[in-house]
Amino acid sequence: MSVSIFCPHCHKHTALSIAQTEYEFNYSKYETSAIWDDRNGGQWWIGICNNSHCQQPVLVLNDGSVIYPYPLPSMTDERIPDPMRRDLIEAKICFSVDAYRACSVMARRAIQNACINKGAKEKDVLATQINELFNKGVITKDIKDWADVVRNVGNDAAHPNNEILEKEDADDILELAEQMLQVLYVAPAIANSRKEVRDKKK
Repeated sequence: MSVSIFCPHCHKHTALSIAQTEYEFNYSKYETSAIWDDRNGGQWWIGICNNSHCQQPVLVLNDGSVIYPYPLPSMTDERIPDPMRRDLIEAKICFSVDAYRACSVMARRAIQNACINKGAKEKDVLATQINELFNKGVITKDIKDWADVVRNVGNDAAHPNNEILEKEDADDILELAEQMLQVLYVAPAIANSRKEVRDKKK
């Protein structure tokens, strides 16, 4: 059995390998795979993250229909700086356990931290911060619109109301927040890296 996931421990993509365990019988030690069958016909096994710096276990049912702890829905680019990256990872953790309101709130937090990081006044409300970055030319009209959608849904999720937040809503908000952070941080990092390589060749 093999299952590929975004590890809930190290947050990296990994292919789980079946853990090996020891047992003793008649004073002799034996090694076997950590697999057992439940009463409902399911097969549970302990998977080990193949990342050499992690090697942490998860509990897996069959071919990954259930995994504990819950894996992240996607990897988060390491070129997104903290605290935005931590916020985004926490939003993904919330999403993985069906906590869609919490996911949207954390996605909104990531956007607000990005606004502050890019020079918006820290004590302003998020709507003002987004407009400030747009007016300064730090973000485009499209990114402003993305940020406003995340802000509005995050606000609804954070305050008592009758709004129902579905999985699809949270998935969209998470995607918009991550795309904004990709544009603000990852794309410039890639461009700078390519520029450095080109400059070295001159």
